[in-house]
Amino acid sequence: MEGLPLISIIIPVYNVNEYLEKCLCSVCGQTYKNLEIIVVDDGSTDGSGEICDMFAETDSRIKVIHQVNKGQSCARNEGLTIARGEYIGFVDSDDWIDPDMYEFLYHLLVDNDADISVCAHYIEMTTRTKVRYSSGTLTSFSSDEAIRALVVDKRVRNYIWDKLFKRQAFSGIRFPENQIFEDMAVCYRVFHKVRRIVMQDCPKYHYLRREGSTVLDKQYDPQKEYLWFLRIYEQVKFVQANGIWHKAPRYVHKYGIHSIDKILMLPSSPQLDSIIKDIIAKMQEFKDVRWPQVDFLFLLKRCLLYQNLNVYRSMKLFFKSGKKIPQA
Repeated sequence: MEGLPLISIIIPVYNVNEYLEKCLCSVCGQTYKNLEIIVVDDGSTDGSGEICDMFAETDSRIKVIHQVNKGQSCARNEGLTIARGEYIGFVDSDDWIDPDMYEFLYHLLVDNDADISVCAHYIEMTTRTKVRYSSGTLTSFSSDEAIRALVVDKRVRNYIWDKLFKRQAFSGIRFPENQIFEDMAVCYRVFHKVRRIVMQDCPKYHYLRREGSTVLDKQYDPQKEYLWFLRIYEQVKFVQANGIWHKAPRYVHKYGIHSIDKILMLPSSPQLDSIIKDIIAKMQEFKDVRWPQVDFLFLLKRCLLYQNLNVYRSMKLFFKSGKKIPQA
């Protein structure tokens, strides 16, 4: 494998000393050896920074950056600024990867003349491991086809860490700072800059689902629900503005009602009512979402929601009275 191009792997680190060693061992142990491993310690206070330095002493490919806590997006952006690789990859510091992940993604990209390659992933939970796509199916997408798949968010997911990118895909693009669900804000814009994306349903990345992570919390947070909806709204607005897929607006309606249904399980408050009204207003920007894009029951729910929110709320509470969401 001598003479292969440099791959820069960016790993943001913040207070993950329980998981970090396993993550770094999996990256350092890759069968693809020509790596630049950029570890950005984002102001950790639990000894994670010392673990980063210890690994850097034993592997010259590791570059450690220590910075005050600015958030995951800032850490990734710092990594992008100094990365020298022809290709870019990302690993989250509480996850780990199979030994051949980057060799697999590199050959997948090169052999299919693509700009981005994508693998499947495992979801690692306390008592079991789950994987959805492991058939080995290979699919080559145009930019527009891949963005449509991102909107659907099933097979091609809005994650940054299961992908290998040609460096130029990130030209002029950075992660939004001081925000969450930043992967959703970036993936479609990166996809739009390239010509071809290739995916093979072989799981290589191990995503750890743990308490305290951005996307997993036992306590329901309506603000997070709202921000998640806004990411979908922004994505669909981009898709519509660029003429990529006329059916994309249905996902604003689908996830808008999904978010409202969950928020309505909480006691009413001016803040929550304001969130609901804004979601409804954004749904109403897309007027041409009708049958058969969505089913008849969905249309009835939407009509009632538009016409009388209080009646809709009462009906939801009546039918869901046995499934209460814990308050944040």
